[in-house]
Amino acid sequence: MNIMKPTITSFLTAALVIGTSVTQAQYDCADYQKFNCERSTDSRFSLNGQSRSASVKVGEETELNIIVYRGQDYRISVCHDEKILGEQLAIRLVEKTRVPHDVEEMVTTTEPVLDENGKPTGTTQEVRTKSTKKVYDEVEKVLWDNTASDMVQEIEFSCTATKRIAVEVNAPGPAEDTKKKRDDGTDIGCVGILIEHMPTPGLGF
Repeated sequence: MNIMKPTITSFLTAALVIGTSVTQAQYDCADYQKFNCERSTDSRFSLNGQSRSASVKVGEETELNIIVYRGQDYRISVCHDEKILGEQLAIRLVEKTRVPHDVEEMVTTTEPVLDENGKPTGTTQEVRTKSTKKVYDEVEKVLWDNTASDMVQEIEFSCTATKRIAVEVNAPGPAEDTKKKRDDGTDIGCVGILIEHMPTPGLGF
């Protein structure tokens, strides 16, 4: 494990989908990350096109699936509406992989009944045989959890393999509202996920 701030080393592949059950049409969070998340002070970092913003409801997990590539350093920072969503977000980076395994199942077929000479008798019978097929399960591995890192809202890491990673965020809400259920929409706020990248610097001799 290669640490750069709260850093991580190997990571993941694939598209991006922000999942949230909130109706977003009422909340304009477009480009929230551009205007509210702090850029790295390291000028070698470039903006990554997978950066996104979304409306998030207090207590409901939202995730952004991205691809990280071998030979790149990444910086992921999260910004949010603290007045609505709370002072700090719970953030996890999760690797998702598809793991194959074989499953046996019984297959029933209908076959003709043959006489002693091998000719069809006009009747059929059910024959049961075992069949093996390969299925895939999605397995999640938590690579980083900010609840174990003083709730920091950013992380930098180096990738040694191209993989798929999910950035999961969960908003606790303001302290005074943690036990109060509200239905007036004031528990929905903007979250921005800013992603920056650069080629991993060569180190050593």
